[in-house]
Amino acid sequence: MYTWILVGGVLLTLWAALGPPRPQPPPPEPEVRVLLSYQEEERFSRHIFPELGVAVVGGPLEVLSGSSPNQLQPVVTLYSERPLFIRKHQGVVVAYFEGLRLELKPFVRLRPADPARPVGFRLLLPGPSRPAYPGELWLEARAEGFLLVNRVGLEDYLKRVLPSEMPPVFPPEALKAQAVAARTYAYSRQKSEGFWRRFGADLSDSVSEQAYNLTPPRPASDRAVEETRGQVLTFSGAPIQAFYFSTSPGFTAGIEEVWPERPSLPYLRPRPQGILSAGPLKREEEAQVFFKNWNPAGFFDAESPFWRWRVRFSRPELERLLSQTLPERARTAPEYVETLEGALPPEAPGFSLGRLREVAVLKRGRGGYVSALQITTSTGRYVVRRESHIRALLRPSKALSGGEDVLLELWQGPPRPNFPLLPSAAFAIAEERDPQGNLLYLTLWGGGLGHGVGMSQYGALGLARQGYGYRQILAHFYPGSRLETPR
Repeated sequence: MYTWILVGGVLLTLWAALGPPRPQPPPPEPEVRVLLSYQEEERFSRHIFPELGVAVVGGPLEVLSGSSPNQLQPVVTLYSERPLFIRKHQGVVVAYFEGLRLELKPFVRLRPADPARPVGFRLLLPGPSRPAYPGELWLEARAEGFLLVNRVGLEDYLKRVLPSEMPPVFPPEALKAQAVAARTYAYSRQKSEGFWRRFGADLSDSVSEQAYNLTPPRPASDRAVEETRGQVLTFSGAPIQAFYFSTSPGFTAGIEEVWPERPSLPYLRPRPQGILSAGPLKREEEAQVFFKNWNPAGFFDAESPFWRWRVRFSRPELERLLSQTLPERARTAPEYVETLEGALPPEAPGFSLGRLREVAVLKRGRGGYVSALQITTSTGRYVVRRESHIRALLRPSKALSGGEDVLLELWQGPPRPNFPLLPSAAFAIAEERDPQGNLLYLTLWGGGLGHGVGMSQYGALGLARQGYGYRQILAHFYPGSRLETPR
């Protein structure tokens, strides 16, 4: 018996040594660096903070500082949840906390003093309060103020992107599709040398990238993130450019149609978004019929108020509008504004628009999105290209057109007065002229909200209502991509 026990003991020891390895702890969660905006304005974000005020909740805070991000040294640990203020005084970075004054170097890091006790950072800013930020805050002093970057785990980041980008009441499969698209978007930004790297970030928190922390986490959104944890879309072994937007009018756009500086991609091509969507809109007469169809039957995006819309301008309103927006576009992006006729280009001092004669579509993509628009007046002829500039050119706001509110009529719901930007570049133009042929009114019959490339969020909603799972939704919007979990 004794020998058997010894042998058994040896055998058990050998089995333990040669058997299955013990489970390893999961790899650390990837970190994403988000440049925070001080102020959201109508069409852009201001990323310079004149000063920082922050209340820390949940545990003690450690402050580190240095002359570069790689040379940070601990300065102080703060145990109270009272506000901390960081300002510039005569060129010196100074922190103030309950009567304490500390001089800091140009780079500052705020992190939990105890890694086992995560904290939340509540920014003290003018305007509506924001939810607390997780992770860490990194500051960089610039001549005009501070840059502020939130370093946070990717999955925690997504839990604050999802409810900011898609209503948590959307079906679970639509939310999961959004989670994968948002994760892929952030993951691809981490792997690229993009615009925000010069600011020590991977992306920004504004809607020009992914809206972040506008709304606190929600249970439904959190579940969508957890149930797709780590999953991203790839093409040829690399993360795809997972663009998405709010609402399609019945088609998505090809990436090169909307952003002509980008090459075409097989998974971002124009696609019909409905069982009754027509073929490519090759003629303006076809576009008129398509956009004047306000019957939602068969369209995936029809629950969105912006599936169809229209806006009507009088000629004087449009002249006042274009007198400001055409020179503005020419100064902002001269490569996308061309003067075909006229003594002065729009950006020149002394430019006068003159009497408006015609606004006409010169070029339209296969998905119906306008990519070139011609303005003809008594003083010249001008062409504006690119989706974003066309939407800015014709933005329906009385601040530019003068007079009464400009109403954006929606196919369902109340009209929106003075919308900050034309909802999309998917529209057709209808004119009203007097018997002598003079332009009286111009109506834009349009559809959709956003740039039109990639996944339509309301389209994902419509497909989920039809029983599509999130994998099927993603395959529909990004054909040829693969769903993977990178290691």
